[in-house]
Amino acid sequence: MMQTKRITRRLIAAGIAGAAAAGATTFAVQSASAEEALQAAQSCVRTALPIPEGLVSTGVSGMSDDGSVIAYYALPLDQSWPDGLGAFPRLYSDGEVTDVPMPGDHPRLHDVNAAAEAAGYATGSNGHDVPYLWSSGELTELPVGEDGGRALGINEGGDVVGMSQTFDGGVPVLWPADGTGPVELPLPEGATSGVAHDIGTDGLVLGAVSDQDGTTSAYSWTADGEGAALPVPEDADVFAVATDLNGDWASGQLFVPGAGTQPMGARWNLAEGTVERTAVDLEVSVSADGTVAGYVPGTVTKVAYQEGDTVVELPGVAVPEFGGDTAEEISADGTLITGNVYIETDDAGLPVTNAVVWDCA
Repeated sequence: MMQTKRITRRLIAAGIAGAAAAGATTFAVQSASAEEALQAAQSCVRTALPIPEGLVSTGVSGMSDDGSVIAYYALPLDQSWPDGLGAFPRLYSDGEVTDVPMPGDHPRLHDVNAAAEAAGYATGSNGHDVPYLWSSGELTELPVGEDGGRALGINEGGDVVGMSQTFDGGVPVLWPADGTGPVELPLPEGATSGVAHDIGTDGLVLGAVSDQDGTTSAYSWTADGEGAALPVPEDADVFAVATDLNGDWASGQLFVPGAGTQPMGARWNLAEGTVERTAVDLEVSVSADGTVAGYVPGTVTKVAYQEGDTVVELPGVAVPEFGGDTAEEISADGTLITGNVYIETDDAGLPVTNAVVWDCA
């Protein structure tokens, strides 16, 4: 898949636009160095995840924080652009693959925990998205409004977050593990819609909110439902969304109006209340010590991780015409990174990819 288009479309479709809450706290802002030295990874070993018989292309869609379970999907030879209506979601753990039979179009498992409980969604026959929970080998449709919704994140306790879709875009929601919900998360004054992307073990939720002008703000909610806008660089007019959470660190994207649809990476130190523009972009994920994995334009394989100010290139496959390879998720300890590498181009001129894991222990 061409990850830039897929990720940008997914973020926009999820309703990630927002406005900062009135009276938001002033935060300190850090800036990433523009002269990070790119190093080649000497110890990261790349392993391909299994491609099921009869299918040709796979892609990563999620990973548990400890790296023990990976959510990915496979596509048939007659895949349709851009997502493949007949995708086959599955879970990979300790060499074993579990098929997850999700009905509908564009099925994806977007997040998974160490117990192999996964949250995702697919598009139903009426065109509305249907949120699902996979747990103990069973697929359950999560309750949501008549316009549908999406399940996007899950924590180790089994709490799921996502959005309930509305005419204005959507409302961030929580489906607690006890079966209650969905619980709507409050929007700040002036916001008309929002989305929840991830949830921590302490109940902290990350996502974004939007106002009627489409202004985007990265946003968080505590377990008590108290909301707050995350900081953005003071010297830049940006939209922002938070998508990944690990301990005191969060990561996501910044969008600069007028600069196209290319998302730029960001990481937040939630304990210190700071934000930093990262040297890696696109689907930036973060470990518990702030190491981020993503995409570096201008490199050979374009897939790397950033530890502090040091950017380390991961072994991949150089295919510049298709945007290179991608890193999608990083484990809490920073030793495992999952993503996708190019295999070949099919008869329709579409890139065929293989889901992989890099072991950097």
